[in-house]
Amino acid sequence: MTNIGNISPVIDRLETALSSGNIPAPYDRWGGRLLSHLTKPVQVVVTGLPGSGKTALLEMLSGHSVSTGGLSPPIMELSYGEHERTVIERRDGSVQETAGLLKDIDLPEDVVRARQEIPTPRLACQDFIEIGLTGNPADNGSVLDQIVRRADIVLWCSQDFNGAEQQLWAMAPDHIKDHSFLVLTKADKQMMRGVLPGIMSRLEPVVAEEFLGMCPVATIQGITAQTSGTAVDDALWASSGGQRLMNLVLNEVRQGRAADIDQGRVFLERLSSQAPMAPDANAASPSAAVVPAAASPLTSGNETVATETGVLLSEAADLLQKQAGQMLDSLDMSGELNSDAILNGCVEAVSSLGTLMDRIAPNDPAAQTVRDDLQDGEEMLVLFQLERGEDAALDAVTLLLQMRKELIEKAAG
Repeated sequence: MTNIGNISPVIDRLETALSSGNIPAPYDRWGGRLLSHLTKPVQVVVTGLPGSGKTALLEMLSGHSVSTGGLSPPIMELSYGEHERTVIERRDGSVQETAGLLKDIDLPEDVVRARQEIPTPRLACQDFIEIGLTGNPADNGSVLDQIVRRADIVLWCSQDFNGAEQQLWAMAPDHIKDHSFLVLTKADKQMMRGVLPGIMSRLEPVVAEEFLGMCPVATIQGITAQTSGTAVDDALWASSGGQRLMNLVLNEVRQGRAADIDQGRVFLERLSSQAPMAPDANAASPSAAVVPAAASPLTSGNETVATETGVLLSEAADLLQKQAGQMLDSLDMSGELNSDAILNGCVEAVSSLGTLMDRIAPNDPAAQTVRDDLQDGEEMLVLFQLERGEDAALDAVTLLLQMRKELIEKAAG
């Protein structure tokens, strides 16, 4: 297990439950996927066209040099390790492991991936990976596919995010765009030329649709702020834009990990009522996403949300709980996972929820937020249906439970 294995007791409980050998199929496979995801660092991919400042940004974010002496591998990773170590993968699939840093190693001409492991807390919960675009439109589509499969967060480096870049990024799925940032590199030079404000103003409507946010960064200043003295130059770090970008990335990492932990709790709660488990697994704290059928999700002490919107949101949450419960109950009785039936049931649940939300006034802000979430959920379910299979079905059920949790929070708010 990686060094992030202790970020939550849920991981220990999940590992204990899986090692007991008492988990029925397909929960054993679902649990294995969850554990693998929870113990894997968040993947932050830095990408962009040649010359866009990717490597410098990678060094700024990690606080370590990744210079390779002129030969840049297609994929370069910075990960946590107990000791300084470099792992090189060649085109023939062979792997070479060497103690020390990447900058001190002569890379072979056929290198396809290089990973540098460093014992630094900054890499405890996330890997930083550079995957460069080639500049050849024929190749960039396949590179983007690779990025999408690998990334949890994408940092797209550019100086002006031109039309070709916009057209390429438009192909990325929304679930990646929602956790990605456009990084305007070499911002100090752009500022000196007097063009940065105009570039940002031009890109604002594009960023609003295609990214979570936009960050101008003077990368070299950010590196200097961290390496020029015995301590970080806080003023230079802030003025470079590096501090803001780092804070935004770490916030996404924390939120993503919290969502993963919620999924782990959902799994443990469901599992605790299905099969004998190790004592630690039964000790998992209840998840907000799973509420016993007899409990009112909107009750806190003697207080109840009484507004019409709150009542309808409560009804919507109950609808999702019922649909998810019916699918999982069917699964428990049959012992087999009918992925198509589960995916169809999830689509039906979201469709029913949309009909219910039509009963709320269109100008109600809480209802509008839910409608927006429903649209996102429908788009995700379409992707799951295209993928099909067991993994997609289990992800769809998890999505329903997460939507239910968010409905409860909105109703209680």
